[in-house]
Amino acid sequence: MAEALISAVLDQLVPFLSEQLSLVTDAENEFRSFNSTLEAIQAVLKDADRKQVQDASVKRWLDQLKVVSYDMDAVLDEWNTKLGDKGKKAEKAILLKQLVCCFLPSSSSHSNPIKQVGVRYHVASRIKELNGRLDRIADEKNRYQFVENPKVTEHVQRETTSFKDISEVCGRDVEKKIVIDKLLCESSKAQKGFEVIPVVGMGGIGKTTLAQFVYNDDVVINHFNPRIWVYATDPFDVVMVAKAIALALKVGDANEIAKWQLEILQQRIDQAIEGNKFFLVLDDVWTKDYRKWEPFEEALRKGAPGSRVLVTTRKTEAAQMMRAKSNMITLEGLSEEFCWTIFSRLAFSNGDERVELEQIGRQIVKKCRGLPLVAKTLGSLMSFKEPTREDWNGVLKSELWEFTEIKDEVFIPLMLSYYDLSPLEKRCFLFCSYFPKDHSIGRDDLIELWLSQGYLSSKRNYWEQGLVCFRNLAKRSLFQDFEEDRLGDIVGCKMHDIVHDFALFLTENEFFSMKLNGEEIEVNKRARHYTLLLENQAQLPSQVYQKKNLRALFVQNLCSSPLSFESLSNSASSIKTLTLSGCEFTHVPENIGKLIYLRYLNLSDNAGLIILPETLCNLVNLQTLKLDDCFFLQRLPKGIGKLASLRHLHLLHTFNLERIPKSLRELTNLQTLDEFRLAPDEKEAMTLQDLNQFNSLRGSITIWDIGKVEDASEAEKAQLKNKEHLDDLVLHFEKCGDEHATALLEVLQPHPNLKSLEIRDYYGTTAFPSWMISLVHLKRLELYECPACEVLPPFGKLQSLESLEMVSMEKVERVGGEFLGIESHAHTTISFPKLKHLQFRYLENWKEWEGSRGDSSSTIIMPCLSSLEIGNCNKLEALPNFLRKTPLKKLHIDDCEILEEKRLEYVNVEEVVKILTSESGDGGENAERWRHEERLVLTWPFYISKLHIATYFLP
Repeated sequence: MAEALISAVLDQLVPFLSEQLSLVTDAENEFRSFNSTLEAIQAVLKDADRKQVQDASVKRWLDQLKVVSYDMDAVLDEWNTKLGDKGKKAEKAILLKQLVCCFLPSSSSHSNPIKQVGVRYHVASRIKELNGRLDRIADEKNRYQFVENPKVTEHVQRETTSFKDISEVCGRDVEKKIVIDKLLCESSKAQKGFEVIPVVGMGGIGKTTLAQFVYNDDVVINHFNPRIWVYATDPFDVVMVAKAIALALKVGDANEIAKWQLEILQQRIDQAIEGNKFFLVLDDVWTKDYRKWEPFEEALRKGAPGSRVLVTTRKTEAAQMMRAKSNMITLEGLSEEFCWTIFSRLAFSNGDERVELEQIGRQIVKKCRGLPLVAKTLGSLMSFKEPTREDWNGVLKSELWEFTEIKDEVFIPLMLSYYDLSPLEKRCFLFCSYFPKDHSIGRDDLIELWLSQGYLSSKRNYWEQGLVCFRNLAKRSLFQDFEEDRLGDIVGCKMHDIVHDFALFLTENEFFSMKLNGEEIEVNKRARHYTLLLENQAQLPSQVYQKKNLRALFVQNLCSSPLSFESLSNSASSIKTLTLSGCEFTHVPENIGKLIYLRYLNLSDNAGLIILPETLCNLVNLQTLKLDDCFFLQRLPKGIGKLASLRHLHLLHTFNLERIPKSLRELTNLQTLDEFRLAPDEKEAMTLQDLNQFNSLRGSITIWDIGKVEDASEAEKAQLKNKEHLDDLVLHFEKCGDEHATALLEVLQPHPNLKSLEIRDYYGTTAFPSWMISLVHLKRLELYECPACEVLPPFGKLQSLESLEMVSMEKVERVGGEFLGIESHAHTTISFPKLKHLQFRYLENWKEWEGSRGDSSSTIIMPCLSSLEIGNCNKLEALPNFLRKTPLKKLHIDDCEILEEKRLEYVNVEEVVKILTSESGDGGENAERWRHEERLVLTWPFYISKLHIATYFLP
């Protein structure tokens, strides 16, 4: 951690020395001396980081160095805020008053020359004192005879595999079959209630991965209803686990469930599963206390015979406590060959490397001890190494393998991977200690958090810097359980429990995490980053309010009582990062403006929050403001434009927001504005044309109530075509006339880089503006509630389109060749060349679906189509013949009366083709093509009661 922290401080010092040092003439030499000494110390930190594991005195020396570095970071923060660029921006607001009252002393610290001199004197005194402390630390380093490391360039990974989790392909088929056999065993049908099946094994051996394979197996999906997955907290919290089960069962909304006590939770769970054959996974159970298991045993008794609870645990005693030892499955380590498979798929980019390095690689794999987590970690590490015997032998013969001081042996390969990170990647990885275990980490949120701590350079392309860092940490298997967005991009992840424990091990005395139940406890006073999980009406401990050097605070309110943070705003003046999501706030205190160093403020999911105080606009350093799911928020501060550092304003699902203040348009460097609502009062609210100020916007934006714009020429001034970093655009038109809606859509041309487009509540007769064909990167398109469209546009011309959904288009009666975008004079044409997913819903008058006229052999239609969903299209008579030539894997049809009259009485591929395309005779070679594809899934929900199954799996 020391190397990562000092690197961050030096990253701030270097520009300071070149740009602002002349303003601190009293301390110029002190600043330069501090920088020089810190650089000299930085050169030996790699060696010091290694030695601290075995030498307690080195660890103490590094701890002293980290304290000085944190203090220096605070000095630079004070300077930049009060006297640097941000101070100058704050002065502009009162410049006119200064000119008029130039002979009167001002009360503002920014404008009062005497106070500015005072700040400069204070900074000079602080840097002198810090220099003295750093000199003593530098003198002491000579005692340890550290080896100076030469500067190296950052690693660039060789092209290998995707960074998605690949361990599922290796080595657990036998265990998976054993678990599924136990789940489906008919011998237990006569028994009442449920059976518990424990999967026991050491950390990192793959228990959760095995449970995930079983949970998502098609046979299991069809056998159980409902299925519930819950992460069991450590320590095991009965109420929290019960709430998680209740949420999964959808017995109430999240806010309602959060207020329920255990007795109510038991009753609702009992009612929800009564008579149903349920499957519950309790992942990572540690408790051996039967009293904590008993409430669940009672609540689950009314499940249908054959219900199952699958428990993953490291503790045999947990299985005994649940009286399920006879069903226990002990997960052994993978064979060396399976570990080699996992390792080699990640480590090698080509066959030549494998031949040259296999012997060394297999020796490295012997150190995996059968743990897939270790095999993944080491394989990922080697993918970043040069494919030379020297580099690979360096890992094989590393002295770290001999360290006995590391409390958990599985930490050693993680330590090897950690030491191989760049300083930036190290500090970004360690910050993940900030999250609770099993927390879903959003990629974009993580980048904004890194920015708030000063890890990313705000003067360079910090977003790209953060993305590269996230990808590299993912490729090194330090993240897992990846979440994809609608475009298939990785946007979220989790950390394995062991990786999280490893991060906490490295950040001891810097990050502190604890669950609080209302009793006064001792917090780690040396830590500067707190993660506090509150339950049983608990409030923040008094020590938090007294902590002057707090840098980050994550509060997760596990109970329903509102949290107060007035005292926090008065005391924690140095805080940079504040996460207070879901804390039941109804108001934000006026003194929030005192947290002038705050860069990240997350107030999401506080449904009762209605307004924000104007004092929030004093936060001149604020870069991120998150207000997602503040459903009843009505107003933002009028002076929000004063937040000169603001880059990310998150407003998802703020449905009651009256307007976006006009002053926001001053923030021309804004990069996130995910929702934009038009208001009738244009004097105080931003208009659509004000969006022309924000050409740095990235990610997604939803624009509401476009139909309120009376003049299309005004809408054109929004200049969406200049926003080259936008990926996802949602246009809500609201009800307006046909010609006006068409004109508005025509002028809202996005940049050709756009990847996803939704058009909603649109009353124009055509949804294919002239610019649509220019969207050469468009992957996803959705039309929703377009009641005036009679003919589907020629979307087949969109060359990159992968997903197309059309919902509520009541005037469409026929879909023909025009939809395919095929020109009559064309020789060879591919329509929808990349389309994978196609959906039609609520086309209530749709009768006919034709392919291209004559089914020309020179026309190829939807060659990549794998999923087709049709719902609530009661008049549709048949599917087009061209579908027989597509690689269709999933066909979902519901609420389509005529098609359902042709329902299947037995499962036969040829019959599927014949019936659904209204063809006579056998399906021929095309049916045989379907047979050899992956599973084709057909769903007939309206005949579940008759057929007793919802899904057919064809051979």
